[in-house]
Formats: sequence, structure tokens, C-alpha cells
Amino acid sequence: MAITKRFTIPRFWPLEVKAKKYAISPTPGPHTKSHCMPLGVIIRDVLKHSRTLKETRQILNTGTIKINGAVRKSYAFPVGLMDVVEMDGEFYRVVPSKAGLKLVPVKDADTRLSKVRNKSHIHKKRIQLSLHDGTNILVDKEDYKTSDVIVLDTKTKKIKEVIKFEKGAMALVTDGHNRGVQGNIENIDRKLRTVSLKNDTGSFLVPLRYVFVIGRDKPVVNVGE
Repeated sequence: MAITKRFTIPRFWPLEVKAKKYAISPTPGPHTKSHCMPLGVIIRDVLKHSRTLKETRQILNTGTIKINGAVRKSYAFPVGLMDVVEMDGEFYRVVPSKAGLKLVPVKDADTRLSKVRNKSHIHKKRIQLSLHDGTNILVDKEDYKTSDVIVLDTKTKKIKEVIKFEKGAMALVTDGHNRGVQGNIENIDRKLRTVSLKNDTGSFLVPLRYVFVIGRDKPVVNVGE
């Protein structure tokens, strides 16, 4: 496993840089190191369910910790944007914040949002959607475009609805100077790859790749304030 020195970790990881030399390294997976937290860090340092890595491993070995409905036993598993964490009957959603990422307690854990990164045609005229969290879904219709967001049932993995990436949609900024800010889409410039958003404080421009639609009139899930 790769070694991560604490002075190189993202600043939203709640670890004291000078306390120890090394930190848990997230394994390669659906989220990059700079946009995730290892599951062990969440259990031990964010939620305080353990005091040591040994205790963290013991908790994980019980098979009671789930990410997006699937049991995870690796303390290095990368947990990132819009993932739903289940632990001891409590549920949390990972959302963007000014510092990076944070967990918010939720009651709508049966629903998760996944952004369409790419789509491709495969055999028998079916379409494969590649989502931001590393998962792929097969669909039969051309109803989905890149940057649309799929609303999924966490238990059945079935699509509940699709949130279109279009003017008027409510969106969340996932990176950059305005990370964690919400607003409605005013304009989409696909040539310049920018999106104009508007909220109570005014209008602002962000790169298209940082925009994650979360609903039409209001967010379809709890994404915090």
C-alpha cells in the first residue's frame, strides 16, 4: 500500500499534521486522493467511533459499515462526493464544503446522486452510463446526457429519476473558490466550458466540470446548507 505523509494530506482531513508522520492512504478507486477521505479516517477521526486503527479494523470486520449500500471492510477505501455512509444505524452523505468535503447526517439514505461523466453504446443497442463515483449503469433509452445527474435507489440500484443539466436547475459547486455554494443555472456556455449560477448573493461563473445539479426547484436529497 502506498504511504502518505501527513503534510501532504488534503486539509479537510481532520488529522493533526504534526502529531504523527504518516496517514492512511486511500486505495485507488472511484475517487482521487484529493477528493476523498479514507473510510478509516471517517470512522476514527470524523465520527469518533474508534480511537486507534486497530479498533477501526475491528469495527470494519463486523461487516456493519456500508458505503452506498455495499459492505466495506477496508479502512483505506476512498469515500467521496455524494457517497452515503451507514454506521450503527446512522446515515451520512458526503458533500462539498468550503474546505473540501464534509459529512452531513441524513434521513434520506435510500437515495443517492450520481453525475453522468460519459456514456457509450454497447451490444444490442444498449447504453452504458459512466458515473462520477466509478459505477456504470446500463440503460435502454437516450434520455441521459453528460452532466445530467441520476437519482438512484441505494438498495435496488435502480434509477428513480434524472435531473437534467439545464438552465434553471439547482446546482451545487463541487470544487474551486465557490465550493459548497448552491445556485440556479442561469447560462451554460459549452464552448468555454463555463456555467453561470445565481443565488441570493448574486451571479457567479464556475467551470462546467464543477457543477453538480441537485434538483429543479429544491434539492432532491439533503446536501446540507
